[in-house]
Amino acid sequence: MRQLIGKRARGFTLVEAIIVMVLTAILASIMVLFIRSPVQSYIDSAGRADLTDVAEIALRRMAREVHGAVPNSLRLTTSGNTSFLEFIPSKAGGRYLAEDDGADPAIHPALSFTQTNPQFEVVGPMPPDPYAIANNDFIIINNFGAGFTDGDAYAYDVASNKLANNVSQVQSVNVPGKVVTLVRNQFAGHVSPLPSKRFIVAGAPVTFACENDATGGKGHLTRYWNYGFKPVQVDPKSVGGASSALLADNVMGCNFSVTALANRQAALVGLAIALARAKPGAGGNGLEAVTLAQQIHVDNTP
Repeated sequence: MRQLIGKRARGFTLVEAIIVMVLTAILASIMVLFIRSPVQSYIDSAGRADLTDVAEIALRRMAREVHGAVPNSLRLTTSGNTSFLEFIPSKAGGRYLAEDDGADPAIHPALSFTQTNPQFEVVGPMPPDPYAIANNDFIIINNFGAGFTDGDAYAYDVASNKLANNVSQVQSVNVPGKVVTLVRNQFAGHVSPLPSKRFIVAGAPVTFACENDATGGKGHLTRYWNYGFKPVQVDPKSVGGASSALLADNVMGCNFSVTALANRQAALVGLAIALARAKPGAGGNGLEAVTLAQQIHVDNTP
């Protein structure tokens, strides 16, 4: 009978296993040195792209609104580490029938600058939706800006709770008849009509407030509204009932500028914003930052 001879068991010894583990660790460490930089570069690029998207969306929003501001309504102040850019947003516009046009007021109501008649007829087509004139909108004419008597839409009289003399609020609108009825004719006895006979339909003032944090990038860019007309520019956050919406966080700083051209018929608005946040894996010792800038031409012709 043939005797079976057992085969010798095969495998790794403990020493061999340890040697393999050490060599594998050495090779892995070498590979990490080559892979770490591309991976970190990708993470940094993704972070910058995210910051850029936030900054670009915020600037686009600001530029769109500022471009449609009521002529000569831009105001800019800085208090502490916060910059405030205020304007009156326009909604639509048109031409009004004036009392000197010779129309029969019983048939075609004309905007009066001598009587308190609160109605006027719109010359030409009415603004369509979504720009249609609505109740509580503001009608502004001849806005020349600060320092002009009866020509500053911000000249709200706090004592008498009265709007500026070149601003009136809409009470009702007769779209088929193209007639706008005002709560009160603020223009009578104060404002003289311009040859263009243009009016602007506007909303209440809006402020972009940028809180700067140059060292940590923890500032905020916020939009404020529903705080009313103020004769002197204020911090909207201090006004009770003001509404707000965050446009961007991680703000290092903003640089706003408003430059009226020599002929005052136009202005150049500069908007710049810098965002930053801690670099991943930097232990809080480094900041990833992006800066975007944009310029907007605005019309200052009333």
